[in-house]
Amino acid sequence: MNVDFKERRTRVGFITLALVAMFAMVVIRLVLLVEFDGARLNSLAKSEHTSETELAAVRGPIVDRNGEPLALSAETRSVYARPPRVLDSTSPAERAKLAAALGMSTSDLAAKLAKPAPFVWLVRRTSVARAQAAEALGIDGVGALSEYKRFYPESNLAAAVVGLAGMDGQGLSGLELEYDKLIRGEPVELTFYHDALGHPILDTPLELKTPEPGAQLELTIDSSIQSLAETELAAEVKQSGANHGAAIVLDPFTGEVLAMANVSADPSGVHDRLHNSAVQDAFEPGSTMKGILGSIALADGTMDLTRQIYCEEGHWTIDRRTIHDDSKHGWLDLGGIIEVSSNIGAAKIALGLGAERFYQGLHAFGIGFRTGIDLPGEASGLIMKPSTWREIDLANHGFGQGVAVTPIQLAVAYAAIANGGLVVRPYVVKAAYDAQGNVILRHTPQVMRRAIPPDIAHEMNLLLRNVVNGPNGTAHRAKVPGFIVAGKTGTAQMVNPAGGYYQNRHVCSFVGFLPADDPRLLILVVLYDVGHGHFGGLYAAPVFSEIASGTVRDLDITAPDSSYDVASLIPLPGRGAATSSIDDAPPDQADQIPAMTGDHSPAVPNFAAMSLRRALEVAHRAGVTLEVSGAGYVVAQDPPAGSPLSHADIKLKLAPVLAAASAPDASRGGLLSGGGM
Repeated sequence: MNVDFKERRTRVGFITLALVAMFAMVVIRLVLLVEFDGARLNSLAKSEHTSETELAAVRGPIVDRNGEPLALSAETRSVYARPPRVLDSTSPAERAKLAAALGMSTSDLAAKLAKPAPFVWLVRRTSVARAQAAEALGIDGVGALSEYKRFYPESNLAAAVVGLAGMDGQGLSGLELEYDKLIRGEPVELTFYHDALGHPILDTPLELKTPEPGAQLELTIDSSIQSLAETELAAEVKQSGANHGAAIVLDPFTGEVLAMANVSADPSGVHDRLHNSAVQDAFEPGSTMKGILGSIALADGTMDLTRQIYCEEGHWTIDRRTIHDDSKHGWLDLGGIIEVSSNIGAAKIALGLGAERFYQGLHAFGIGFRTGIDLPGEASGLIMKPSTWREIDLANHGFGQGVAVTPIQLAVAYAAIANGGLVVRPYVVKAAYDAQGNVILRHTPQVMRRAIPPDIAHEMNLLLRNVVNGPNGTAHRAKVPGFIVAGKTGTAQMVNPAGGYYQNRHVCSFVGFLPADDPRLLILVVLYDVGHGHFGGLYAAPVFSEIASGTVRDLDITAPDSSYDVASLIPLPGRGAATSSIDDAPPDQADQIPAMTGDHSPAVPNFAAMSLRRALEVAHRAGVTLEVSGAGYVVAQDPPAGSPLSHADIKLKLAPVLAAASAPDASRGGLLSGGGM
């Protein structure tokens, strides 16, 4: 073997080893890339060579309680282009025809086609005719897809409640936002592939995923009542010079919101879809607080119907502050204090009650806490901890100063007085249905807690009638022909953000229910930022009357058989007014009055198949207190009917098992329990 051969073999060996080493390094590098960096690189490659865009699915309709549509989706067409293909396949003249068909300028079209993107929208949600005209030109790289545009067939009716959906099909406010996941459906996803320069690879088609339509929402809102509330409120906002107003119509037993109106004096914001004053704005309630205060004091036992309070002839100084009444008053009982709306009388009741007990009572009514209504952005109002209250704060809270509530919060609190003492959760969506009509959500009335006993609620019901019908009542303009109305006026100065109160800017309100003997409607009217002298009884009460009068006609509500003379006012001392005979049972309810056992002692009534409203009436007449669970109609009670009546609570169990047609009082719904002036 010669030297040259050995050298060549050595060189070949070194080269072979080098190649093997290089190959090993490549393999190791490949393994490292796959094992440790593969996911990132795969994602990067995908993002560089694929593009996606999303089309909104068909949003589900929103309808009122009678099926009248409040929000619908209409089919439109969206025209897209693939700029490289359009520019390569068309002349300037052809692009000018495309711009004309789409109703846009040639410069705007040129700007869109000049974007360094493989896919651009030329127009979104245009008319079908315009899209067809663009497609008819036959330009390579131009196409159209169906999209859906939200519109509101009743224009701005219940605008703040229904809310607004954006261009991308996402809810922005109101129910459109609160139930967005249900009603927006499954969006349509578009995916296409391109090379590093943005050119489509193998002319990949747009891949459409089958869209799933959104759910239909059925509301508790009644369009005719909503329209009436908005019309009457708008007229009063204009006449009174208010900045804006809110009105709520509520079923006090179920919590169903029949109408929620928000009106602004600003023409551009008359029906603001982005802000709902009825749930998002807080105000000092003024004298409407007195009905709640009186209920708490009666339940606590610090006040009764006969106790007299000296009202200082209209001026009373406490803690170097002077509390004023609108007119001079001497000795008044609770009924008189509420009827004439004495601030001094209310302040003394609050002081007698004490900060801690007053606070606990307000808490029970839900004052200063969210109601849980199914609308976004609900405010909680404002109530400070009782440990921070000074004596003057406690006195002021008695007539609604220094405490802030929302309209829906105040309405729910007075609904508790109307329904026998129960705080119910308000709601505006009754049910939701999928595209096949299957129920996917159903709301039933829910009792949150008991604020006051039924007998206290009944006593306050009678006292609040004096505000409307009494000789010195502050709300004579709230009367509704043929019906007894119970309610309370309120007027409060607006808080100045710089400190203190505005002297000539007020919030006036009236909250009431009817028929007072069998409440079916709770109506609240609030007017914001009105001038001095614009009392709730003069400006808010007439709006209540008009809304109530129209609503009882729409719902065909009739007044109870008992007349005003026999079931109206609690007489104030020395007035000689007729005493109430509300405890006298009508003939058709004789079977519901407690029976007499053999030893002439009263027996437990039979509550079988009763709704909450009926059960509360019977319990009041029997002088018993109920402990309720379940929802629907009474299916069980303990102790059983006919047992000797004791002072212990009667336990009722309710369930939605009775057919509405055969259930007593079915048309009115039943108990559902669960989860100034």
